[in-house]
Amino acid sequence: MDGQCTEKHFVTLKRRYDDRRLREAAVRRAHLDYQRIAIGAASGSGRVKLLLAQMHQAYYFGFSESACILSGTVLEQALIHKLGSLQELRGPLSFNRNGRRFWLATRHDLLDLELVDMLELAKIEGAIRSGRILLLAHEIRWIRNSVVHETIPLFRAADDRFFELTVAKSRKGRPRYATLRLERAEVSGLAGAAADAQQRPAGRSRRIPPAELTAYFCVSRTRMILQNLFSEPDTEGRKSDESGGSLLLWQES
Repeated sequence: MDGQCTEKHFVTLKRRYDDRRLREAAVRRAHLDYQRIAIGAASGSGRVKLLLAQMHQAYYFGFSESACILSGTVLEQALIHKLGSLQELRGPLSFNRNGRRFWLATRHDLLDLELVDMLELAKIEGAIRSGRILLLAHEIRWIRNSVVHETIPLFRAADDRFFELTVAKSRKGRPRYATLRLERAEVSGLAGAAADAQQRPAGRSRRIPPAELTAYFCVSRTRMILQNLFSEPDTEGRKSDESGGSLLLWQES
C-alpha cells in the first residue's frame, strides 16, 4: 500500500513539475544570479534561512503571490533576528507609539510589533542606515499588504525603458499611492518582460504582464535588504553563510 501511495505522489509531482515548468524555474534562478548572504548561526537565524529558501522556491516555480507574501515574512523575521541581536548587545530597546514609550526587552516583545513599527525601530537603532534600503523595505510591505488584502499589483509598460507599478501605501483614512519603477534591462530574459512586448491584434490593448515581474521585484529587493542587514563586517553573520538555498518542498498547494 505504501508503494502505491508513493507512486501516486510521484506521478502527481511529474505532472505538476514537467520539463517546461522546470526549465522556467531554471531561467528564473539563473536570472536572479544572487550572491550568498551571511545570516549567521545565532538563535532565530534558521527561521530566516528556511523562509528565504521557501521564498526562492515559490518564485522559481511561478507562485508569484506566495513569493510576494513570503518576501514580507522573510523581512519580518530578519528584522526580529537583527533587533533581537541588538537587544542582547544593548539591553531593552526603547520605542514610542501614540505618544507612549515602551521598552522591548525580549524577542517576544518584538513579535507584538507590526512590520511598519519594526522598520521604524530598525531606523532608530541604526540597523537600517540607508534611506534607499528603508524605502525598499516599505515597498515590499506595500506589495505584501496588497496581495494579502486585495490582489497582486502588476508592473505595466511605462515607456521603452521602465515598467511601473502603482500600489496603495496606506488604507487608513485618505488612500495614498506610490509608483514603483523597474528597468526593462534588469528583467530582460524573463517571461513577464517578454509578454509585454507582444501585441494583441490591432485595436486591442497590450497583454498584461504576468505577476512574475512583481514577484521578481519582491524577491530581488528583499535580498538587497538582507545583504544590508547581515553583511556588515562587525556582525556575527560573517561566521556562517545562508543555508537551504537548494531546498525543494514537494508539497501540494
